[in-house]
Amino acid sequence: MVPQYAIAVNDIATGVTSYRIWGRLGWREIQRRYRRTTIGPFWGATSLAIFTVILGLVWAQLWKQDPKIYMPYVTVGMILWIWLNTSLTEAASEFILNEALIKQLRIPYTLLICTVVWRNSIVLGHNFLVYVLVCIYAGIIPTWNTLLLIPGAVLLCVNVLWIALSLALLSSRYRDIQWIVGSILQIAMFVTPILWDRERLSGPLNALIDYNPLYHYIEVVRAPLMGRAPEPWTWIVLIAVAIAGWAMTLYLFSRFRRRIPYWL
Repeated sequence: MVPQYAIAVNDIATGVTSYRIWGRLGWREIQRRYRRTTIGPFWGATSLAIFTVILGLVWAQLWKQDPKIYMPYVTVGMILWIWLNTSLTEAASEFILNEALIKQLRIPYTLLICTVVWRNSIVLGHNFLVYVLVCIYAGIIPTWNTLLLIPGAVLLCVNVLWIALSLALLSSRYRDIQWIVGSILQIAMFVTPILWDRERLSGPLNALIDYNPLYHYIEVVRAPLMGRAPEPWTWIVLIAVAIAGWAMTLYLFSRFRRRIPYWL
């Protein structure tokens, strides 16, 4: 089929800029999920707090590190990984779950993807309170490098959006994609420096980290929150991946967008 770039670009632009719609949809979904609960999304934050405290104290002894250094590192890594993992796995099934909406209304498909990322960002905001408490315990003070959190978060969202949109498109045609994504991310968590420091690896194994986009997705935000600037290579990787990823996504989306209702 002939790619329809103008329609695809318009869908993406309209979906991203319709923040009032996807903002409201994301918030309503959070309210629906935690209806009639006592502390709502803070249940996730509570579980995360227990996990990071126990893991931080025990594994700090295994790695022979200061808990006040290791615990913030693990906390930020887990907060970002939960957001990334949940956003991508939910995005893979978003078009399928909204089959009725897609077939009945003419809406930008990108709007649904933005809804997924936004509602998980709300949960991330609740989980971020755990990091604040850990910072108080560890005595971490914001520095000028902390301001790099803003461009890092923007660049991270730019990358997550193209991945989420591609997964939603491919999963509409191939339903196995959503299961494959879950399995890959489950394994990737243990080969990505989230629970361990990359300095633990040496030699050729460092290439597994340098060319692992998932590590740079985490590090571009984790480094500023730890009071240091991300490495230049992290910025290069994320910008290169964003350009290549959006080019591929735009081609796929412009070519197969019109088939999504039929695949569903």
